[in-house]
Amino acid sequence: MIRVLLLSVSLLALLSCGASLPAEDVKGVWAGELSIAGTTLAITVELEYQEDTLSGRIDIPQQNARGLELTNLSVRGDSVCFSLPSGLGRAGFRGVVQGETIAGAFSQAGHVGSFSLSRVSALIPEQVVEGEEIVITGEDCVIAGTLVLPEGEPPFPCVFLLSGSGQQDRDEYVMGFPVFAALTRHLAAEGIAVLRCDDRGVGGSSGGMDAFSDSVLLYEAGLMLEYLMLDQRIDTQKIGVLGHSEGSSTAFALAALRPFDVAFVVSMAGPAVNGYTTILDQQEAILRMQGFPDEFILGKQSAQTAIMDAVIAGDVAGVEPIIRQQFREELASLSETELALMGDVEAQMEMVVQRTMAEVSSPWFRGFLVHDPALSIAMVRCPVLVLFGGKDVQVSSELNLPVMEAALAGNPDHEIIVLDNANHLFQEAVSGAVEEYSTLPPEFIAGFPEAVSTWIRERVI
Repeated sequence: MIRVLLLSVSLLALLSCGASLPAEDVKGVWAGELSIAGTTLAITVELEYQEDTLSGRIDIPQQNARGLELTNLSVRGDSVCFSLPSGLGRAGFRGVVQGETIAGAFSQAGHVGSFSLSRVSALIPEQVVEGEEIVITGEDCVIAGTLVLPEGEPPFPCVFLLSGSGQQDRDEYVMGFPVFAALTRHLAAEGIAVLRCDDRGVGGSSGGMDAFSDSVLLYEAGLMLEYLMLDQRIDTQKIGVLGHSEGSSTAFALAALRPFDVAFVVSMAGPAVNGYTTILDQQEAILRMQGFPDEFILGKQSAQTAIMDAVIAGDVAGVEPIIRQQFREELASLSETELALMGDVEAQMEMVVQRTMAEVSSPWFRGFLVHDPALSIAMVRCPVLVLFGGKDVQVSSELNLPVMEAALAGNPDHEIIVLDNANHLFQEAVSGAVEEYSTLPPEFIAGFPEAVSTWIRERVI
């Protein structure tokens, strides 16, 4: 998924445990994300309250960690605290409960980050997909994944899956929904082999992240393609690639670079404009959805533009004062009670600055801002299926559809589908808001998986 990179600092998410909420009220399944030092991890926390005792477990799919026992659980006032024992040192969570959300601070081994959770309406079903474990060795990385073959006699048509931005596991587990695991199960049942892999630095995959960029993503996609071309069970004339969100840009770039090897491309909520435009568009959509007035939105857009302009110009140092100013403006909007709950404000500001600077200083971020996906899209001559969600606030169809149509105008075999009520994960959405993902059933909107499998089958089976 494309990261939501906004300057609107959620200071209430940094509040410390206060000094009244019954422990029973926090029981249930909560899904969301943990952010620390520029890294974002999907997490799911299950809290139980039995015989006056609060207990819990945490899943961190990107680290292949599931069912880890939590300790030191307590509820004080409107705040909940818990710990996770670890070989890296105890990880502590302190969050404030506000309706159906828990947001707060995370600390481990001297590092401080933040986390945000939303209550999930039901237990998350297991998305076990049987398959063959594979390992691909590259020049500076090892990529681990799962190859699922359908029933029948080989060779099989095949599609390999590329996740969006951020470090994702092979299931693309986002806020309680294992997107790629669910899609794999459907495609395999329709006679299509599927390869999905952990991103480098996640699960069974490893590799340097210092120079991580779009060229690294393209290199890894090429490794996956070459692995499949050497497998005699796979029909080498029928290998396609599906990219979700930013993964779509990599899919198009690979198809443009290797036109004789990529048989088809499926773009799942993929952008057709550069990251600069995408970030401003998603920022405005999210802030409007949250009810902020035009003046406030214009101020945030101005600050976001200043940051991105500085990064493109190579003046990353110029970003820090903007972040600090935004933080102080947020502080000015808080009440005395809210400020008192924050504790050490300066420490909280340093945490935000460190996290944001790590993000904007990365080679990936500058490349994301300036890369124009439409250039690669226009070069692709294999069949292309594009799917947008009508309620997607991260890659909006309103912005991207006309650009995508223009870029594909010269491709004789392309189809664009907009599913009106789908969000960025192709769930059936109410509003499309990011915080809504974890509250929706972890399943695709009706018609989405069938649209993908039917289109592929018409071209390769």
